[in-house]
Amino acid sequence: MEKETNIAYNAHCLVLSYPTQGHLNPMHEFSKRLKHKGVKVTLFITRPMSKTIHKVASSIALETISDGFDEGGIAHAKSIQAYLERFWQVGSQTLAELLEKLSSSSSGNPVDCIVYDAFLPWALNVDKKFGLVGAFFFHSIL
Repeated sequence: MEKETNIAYNAHCLVLSYPTQGHLNPMHEFSKRLKHKGVKVTLFITRPMSKTIHKVASSIALETISDGFDEGGIAHAKSIQAYLERFWQVGSQTLAELLEKLSSSSSGNPVDCIVYDAFLPWALNVDKKFGLVGAFFFHSIL
């Protein structure tokens, strides 16, 4: 039996993770399960985090967004609060830019929804702006 080269996906979902391994790993696993169910998945991570995930997420499409601290991430912020405020501002803008890019691409797989980390509630404002469905992702370790 011949393998299809053009895969027809049921939907296209963007997954946005908070930039720490403890958040990224569960969201990556969730992304792989979505893909297994026939959903095209694009995992959005911060630029500093992208340096650590290349080999891990080879089966999932990756896009990077800015957190405002592209050279060093959280470690370069004065405080967690300062980091989150800057990430909200810059992340919203770069997420919107990437959504525009993906919606105008000729890939034939328009974005349908965003699944975002519960620590990044500003993603809901961005998905509403684009008329997308949004859902937060929360996991607990029990």
